[in-house]
Amino acid sequence: MTLRLFALAGLALAFGTAAWAQEPMTTAGASASPPAAESAPAPIADATAAEDRRAREIGDWARGVLEGRPSEETADAASARCPPSDGKPHGQVWAGIGTRGYRTVGGVVTQPLGDCGSVTVGVSRTESDFGRRRR
Repeated sequence: MTLRLFALAGLALAFGTAAWAQEPMTTAGASASPPAAESAPAPIADATAAEDRRAREIGDWARGVLEGRPSEETADAASARCPPSDGKPHGQVWAGIGTRGYRTVGGVVTQPLGDCGSVTVGVSRTESDFGRRRR
C-alpha cells in the first residue's frame, strides 16, 4: 500500500500541474513614450577648444607651483581643513567599575599647536579578573 502511494506521488510530481500565474503587469502607463534620445555629441572643434583651455589651466597651475605661489583651491582647502582654534586644550576622562573583576580608568587631551597642528596624549588602564572566584 505504501509503495503505491509513493508511486502515485512520484507520478504527480513528475507530470505536475499547470502553474497558477498572475496576469502580466505593466510598469509604465499605457501612454508612456520611450525615453528621449540623448543629445548629439559636441562638435570636434568645441572639444578641441575645451582641451586647449584645460591644458592652459594646468600649465598656469604648474608655473605657479614652481614659483611657490599657492593655488586658490589650495588656500580654500587649507582654511576649510584647519578651522580657527581657541588655543585651549580639550579632552575627556572616563572611569568604570564592575563586580568580580572589571575596572578601567583613562583620559585623553588634545592641545592645538600653531595654525593647523595639534598634539594628542591618551592613557588608559583596564583590569579584569572574570575567571577568579572569591569565597
